[in-house]
Amino acid sequence: MTAAATSYTSHRIPEKAAELVAQSALNKLGASKAAAAIFFASSEYRRHYAKIGKMIKDITGTENVIGSSAAGILTEEIEIERRRGLSLMLIHPDQMEAASFMVKNLQESNFRAGEKAGAITRSSVSPNLLLLFPDPFSFQSHLFFDGFENVCGYVPMVGGAAAENGKEEKTYQIHGEDASFDSVVGLSLTGDFRFETGITRSCQPFGDSFRVTRAEGNMIYEMDGRPAYDILLESISHIQFDHPDEIFQRVFLGTPMKSFQTDFKKSDYFIRNIMGVNAKKGMVACVGPVEEGDFVTFTVKDSSLARQDLQKMLDELKQRIYPHEPSLGFYFNCAARGQALYGEPSQDIALITRRFPSVPILGLFSYGEIAPIDHVNHLHHHSGVLVLIVKV
Repeated sequence: MTAAATSYTSHRIPEKAAELVAQSALNKLGASKAAAAIFFASSEYRRHYAKIGKMIKDITGTENVIGSSAAGILTEEIEIERRRGLSLMLIHPDQMEAASFMVKNLQESNFRAGEKAGAITRSSVSPNLLLLFPDPFSFQSHLFFDGFENVCGYVPMVGGAAAENGKEEKTYQIHGEDASFDSVVGLSLTGDFRFETGITRSCQPFGDSFRVTRAEGNMIYEMDGRPAYDILLESISHIQFDHPDEIFQRVFLGTPMKSFQTDFKKSDYFIRNIMGVNAKKGMVACVGPVEEGDFVTFTVKDSSLARQDLQKMLDELKQRIYPHEPSLGFYFNCAARGQALYGEPSQDIALITRRFPSVPILGLFSYGEIAPIDHVNHLHHHSGVLVLIVKV
């Protein structure tokens, strides 16, 4: 029995596009209706998101329809970026139980929004996994996760922050026929399955790690007792740049995921954009606060290193699920990966399907990727998160 089925289209007429993906996925599923439907749509469909959600709901017979806008969409067959695309996954009703929700007004209080989502999730059967797709422009992950766990306890979350084409400056979250912004949609999945997640990063550490000896908020003034700006210049001196502006497009800060973390080459880490520098003050500013006493490192975005990291992640996932094969998967890919990283499309999905052939996979190009590490949910950046579901 097929656990899930996917479909995609680039049809220019929204109603026809929704009909095509819904009918195609339902035929592949081999069922009269679905337990849940997850879809992603590019900005070209933005005026019709609610209509697309309603049509998918009507055709597939499920109340659990969620989706979001995306910078690009993908299935196991293709990655579509920089043009119109709609993708859909249907989950078989005999394979999993599902329950969907939408929580609005994130900006008012992410903590309370997390509490609302936790209360909704707690009211259903305790889920194995929660898919989550928030508005990146108002989502404060740590507050939302704290609010959720305050009510529901720990539930592993995976997903991606909704995205757009880089021109709209607004993303959409969709629940059935309701399309909104400043919201989060979620889908809890329950059943006889386990899952494994793998995280690959576009930016890899180089050089040493440095102890932050003076910082204020997101501004680092000293590393190892020396001006942070000087250490940045020394660290990148061996990297060739075509233009000075390219430095902040390729070099990022690696910050610790755990307390007292000093290693970044064998341990997980966060990738943070360098927002600017001040040579006179010796300061380097990054996205997000940095604590004095923490260790940080510099990372470089490189397509060859990124491809190697993905291959390593896939090898590790293969070992972790052995001797089983996944029944379905999700891939949440940073909008700065794909063609922006490799210069050509469908590179990641080609490697994934080579390692895991014939597995239905759905994903989007996102503005942030959600995945747990050591039973703590995190929002990652410049990353790809692969989730494989295995029946037990």
